[in-house]
Amino acid sequence: MLNEIKPHTALAGMNEGDHAFTYGSAQTVQLTERPLVALLNVRGSPDDAAFVSIIRNTTGITLPICPNTTAESDTHCALWLAPDEWLLRAKRLAPDDLASRLEHALSGIFSAITDQSSAYCVLHLRGPKTRELLAKGCPLDLHPRVFGAGRCAQSHYFKTTFLLRCLDSTEGGTWEFIVRRSFADYAVRMLMDGMWEYSLDAIRP
Repeated sequence: MLNEIKPHTALAGMNEGDHAFTYGSAQTVQLTERPLVALLNVRGSPDDAAFVSIIRNTTGITLPICPNTTAESDTHCALWLAPDEWLLRAKRLAPDDLASRLEHALSGIFSAITDQSSAYCVLHLRGPKTRELLAKGCPLDLHPRVFGAGRCAQSHYFKTTFLLRCLDSTEGGTWEFIVRRSFADYAVRMLMDGMWEYSLDAIRP
């Protein structure tokens, strides 16, 4: 239809066709965009039993209160951002009405729910060289003994801030890299530049 409105991902200008942006190889590092992920910023008191209960009943998640940790259910993941702030990430790529359901359920309770889905770009990184790649521009200690599965942290990659989540503690790890949409192009180009030395062209004599 001529008037059909199609949502565009943050990396639409770097991609060809309608498939998700992918770069690199899983044998070294593979970078893939996770398009149109539902993200909600949640504010509230972890000491408010009603607030915690409603979040748990709606998402299946008991919000993590230990700094820089995550909690998951079958449908959502919660990432700790601050003592009274979390990022809720939907695991399904289909549209999610979680924001409206939470706002309705939390009516009258001191809290704030903000849909951040269109404000961020979600990237997936995996492969044996991934920790090495991230360490090029991120000051965090990424050793699996310190930053393993179930942990998250806000930091910067070169000149852009981002939220990093570790999905597993394999050799290079599998990571989720969440960056503001306006900085996504820059972040991806810096990641691609850092991946150059792992490419076949770079290692050929």
